[in-house]
Amino acid sequence: AKTWYDQWTTARENFTYDELTATLLARFAPEVQPRDVEARHTLALGTYRMHPNEMIPSYQSRFEALVTPIADLSEGDRIFWFQRGLSESLAGECATDLMGRKFQSYGDLVQFARGAEMRFLAKQGALRPV
Repeated sequence: AKTWYDQWTTARENFTYDELTATLLARFAPEVQPRDVEARHTLALGTYRMHPNEMIPSYQSRFEALVTPIADLSEGDRIFWFQRGLSESLAGECATDLMGRKFQSYGDLVQFARGAEMRFLAKQGALRPV
């Protein structure tokens, strides 16, 4: 980077800080994108999921940190992407509410997922030998 800088500045009599910054980023960080673009890309890859043994509150926190930069993310999209990242053991149960209706509120989905997780863990505990 130092060699590049020396060559670049020697080849110019005058330059502004903005010109230097833009050229530097283009040369050494061409893949840097705004956080909202990176977040949308991460979601679009379809690989954003709960980690093994991760609990809903932890997943919710990671998910919200990911989508916060997306200012225009609709409630429906927030619900879709949160559901898509749920673990296999929770995804089916959290597809609809207890009445079989699709979730209209992200908050309701998260609350339901927490309850589903607790029921799942309780059921697992009941199956373990004491």
